[in-house]
Amino acid sequence: MIIDFHAHFHRVPEEPTTIAAEARRLGVDHLCVSSVSSHIPAPDEVDRLNAMICEGQAMDPELYLPFTYCNPLHGDTAIADLEDGLSHGMRGIKLWVSVWADDPSVEPIAQWAIDHNVPIMHHSWMKWNGNLPSESQAHQMARLGEKFPELSLVMAHVGGDWEYGVKAIRHCESIAMDTSGSYGDRGLIELCVNELGEDRVLFGSDVPGVDLAFTIAKVEGAAISARAKEKVLGTNAARLLGL
Repeated sequence: MIIDFHAHFHRVPEEPTTIAAEARRLGVDHLCVSSVSSHIPAPDEVDRLNAMICEGQAMDPELYLPFTYCNPLHGDTAIADLEDGLSHGMRGIKLWVSVWADDPSVEPIAQWAIDHNVPIMHHSWMKWNGNLPSESQAHQMARLGEKFPELSLVMAHVGGDWEYGVKAIRHCESIAMDTSGSYGDRGLIELCVNELGEDRVLFGSDVPGVDLAFTIAKVEGAAISARAKEKVLGTNAARLLGL
């Protein structure tokens, strides 16, 4: 089983069609899809992005698993977005860069996710040339995980700077991470599995911006056990998603 925990639609119907063809060629069973746009979206933009995900997911409902995007700064409106997503079959929550992961506005989102038993996938990156305003880094993910140990929290992109990212969340056993991103540094997957354990690493691609075959090869070519590869590529995500 292969589950891509980190995929996007930016254009419908083009991308759902092309991604589906490539996913089936490579043996991918499911892709978790969300959409993002401006850094701090207004409520109408959030509505548009989530509607696009629903439209694209409906084109191939067996393949695509929808994640609902929200802006925690919207307060009760953000919670309403999640309730609406749940009514449309959402499997998880996508948080991007509208606010830092440890900001108090995220706390109601985290509690809602716990109460409804859905994971949060949160963007995280440490950039050498400076982060976007309110773009979370791994230590902020750790603070959120420490405050909500029951939350199924997935740090996207291995935190960007993957050696730092792994070390920052290592002590928070409730935080997993996905392997998404364009980098293919030697030893990346091995470090993640060795430091976090094979149950806390999930395959993610970040398609369509990144080549799906390349991101699968990062895991399949890693010097880890066959059992660990099976968990990273699919069974860990299946557990979090209740599949």
